[in-house]
Amino acid sequence: LHGFGFFVFFLQVPENPHSEYGLTENVERIVENEKINAEKTSKQKVDLQSLPTRAYLDQTVVPILLQGLAVLAKERPPNPIEFLAAYLLKNKSQFEDRN
Repeated sequence: LHGFGFFVFFLQVPENPHSEYGLTENVERIVENEKINAEKTSKQKVDLQSLPTRAYLDQTVVPILLQGLAVLAKERPPNPIEFLAAYLLKNKSQFEDRN
């Protein structure tokens, strides 16, 4: 009888059926939030397409361009276009999430 009790315990389904894979409720909540954020991001991209030109530029490239131009003016490199291009590529990740 003792062995049978262990067998029944072993077969019990956990409250969270995905817990055996390490998917706790916290992880599931995080995944759900990521899905919601991805949907919002997708909606924002559609909204960007409908903006007037000035608003589109203000929300997408003006912030990084202003920062890059400020550094360019301070540094005054001999190759300003290449410098600005490198600056934009190096720092774009700081601004991509804002779009």
